[in-house]
Amino acid sequence: MGALRVTQGMMVARSLTDLNIQTRKLLQLQEQLATGLKVNSPSDDPLAARRAVNIRSVIAKQEQYINNISTAGPLLQESATSLQTIVSSLQRAHELTLQGSTGTSSQVQMNQIAIEVNQLIESTLVEANHQTSSRYVFGGTRTSNPPFVATRDAQGQITAVTYQGNDEAVKIGVADGISVQVNETGQRAFLSTQDIFQTLINIRDNLQAGDKTSLQTVRLTELTNGQNQLLLSMAALGATQNRMDRLTANIGQSVDQLRVTLSDNIDADYAETVINLDAQTNAFQAALRAAARVIQPSLLDFVS
Repeated sequence: MGALRVTQGMMVARSLTDLNIQTRKLLQLQEQLATGLKVNSPSDDPLAARRAVNIRSVIAKQEQYINNISTAGPLLQESATSLQTIVSSLQRAHELTLQGSTGTSSQVQMNQIAIEVNQLIESTLVEANHQTSSRYVFGGTRTSNPPFVATRDAQGQITAVTYQGNDEAVKIGVADGISVQVNETGQRAFLSTQDIFQTLINIRDNLQAGDKTSLQTVRLTELTNGQNQLLLSMAALGATQNRMDRLTANIGQSVDQLRVTLSDNIDADYAETVINLDAQTNAFQAALRAAARVIQPSLLDFVS
């Protein structure tokens, strides 16, 4: 076998190749130190890069679910607050009905009580048309217009209240394939078992007419039914809010764990990177010194 002749050109080419390799390694470590990442492009570690893409996709999806839940918070809270206010109004109406139905109440007193009941009707209408973020909370999926519209007589008293919303659920996605209803419709809260508006209107009218029998035998029962109806809606909202709080905590923990996994895959170890960079700098300097000895000037360099 003949001996391989090593030419000056081969030595120069090999030295330049070694320098390029050492330079790439040095630049890679410098980039890791600057960015804090050991994977800055798919070519650095294709498997880790793919895992990172998948993890980031899952994190983005989970964070969207958290955002969905956070947007439902005001709707649930304000709906419950409005219902609680109306429950308090019905409790007051119960007291006034008892007061007006006693045999000692004169018609003048009953008329005075009717004035307060009329104000309870007005305040209940306001709460039933409550808005949050410019959306009516009790209109079902019809959130742009007031769900309850009043009809008034010549004196401005409300004589009837009509529901113009729908009974559709507002739902949000909280997990893959899972959605949760976050609203109580006006139909369920105010009209399902007992028409709360009509009950209050009838109480006022009975007071003005001096109809104590109806107050005693019918209206008190209707008020109790109306309160129970509202309390059921409040319980549904409260249960949903509790579920949302648990989901937020669980999803938050999941996202935290995914971030740890992502960090393990692509984050650089600072101390290790500094040590490697120092070692690679020394290797690069050694390669430079070796190349300087190989690539020596000859007499031909000075021939013009």
